[in-house]
Amino acid sequence: MSPNEGTVTPRAAQDETANIRTVIGAMAQALAGLEQSFGSLNEKSAELSKMSPCPQDAPREIQALRKQIRDERKKGEKDIEGFKRTARDDVKGEIVMNLRNNILQHIKKEVEAQVQQQVDLQIREQIPISLKEQSANNKMQLQDAKTSLINSAARKRNSSLRIQNLDESLAVVLKADGTKGNLFPADLRSLLSYDDVNVRDLVKDYGLLDDEVREVNVNRFLGHIGILFQLVIV
Repeated sequence: MSPNEGTVTPRAAQDETANIRTVIGAMAQALAGLEQSFGSLNEKSAELSKMSPCPQDAPREIQALRKQIRDERKKGEKDIEGFKRTARDDVKGEIVMNLRNNILQHIKKEVEAQVQQQVDLQIREQIPISLKEQSANNKMQLQDAKTSLINSAARKRNSSLRIQNLDESLAVVLKADGTKGNLFPADLRSLLSYDDVNVRDLVKDYGLLDDEVREVNVNRFLGHIGILFQLVIV
């Protein structure tokens, strides 16, 4: 059975309704023709009935014709009633069947939609965070832990530096996203040579609060990377 077998689409339902109407129209025309024919027979029968009784020597054909007309009229009336009743029953059956199929298809779709909605709701309640989101969170937490470990080691190394170690390389402290800042100085001498704009850009790049005073920004960055001493602000 194909997926669309048994399914009544709105277009198909309209076409079938049009076909039923065509059949009903044809039936009506046929009935009208039969009724007209039998009406003519009835008229002829009535005319013969009004005539005086046939004498004993009247042709037998006339009496036989009268009987034939009466029989045909009765049979025709019976056939017409049976034909009408059959036509009504057939049309009713077609309409009921179409409505039944449409209703069953509608109920089936509604039930499937409600079941799927309930399943999705229960899944969301039981698994509030999808596996994809969990994987992304795990990667982020792993990256944060790795960055914290690297920065902890770098700050520990930088804490041993003194003001006289101006040319000794600084251990790189990473930003929150795990990358090295573009303005991270190679050593203390490089940092102290930065102008006001570079120093402010440096502290902002590392997510630190910047200040109007250059020395405040330098001291803030020194403390962030683990340097223990501070510049004297005059």
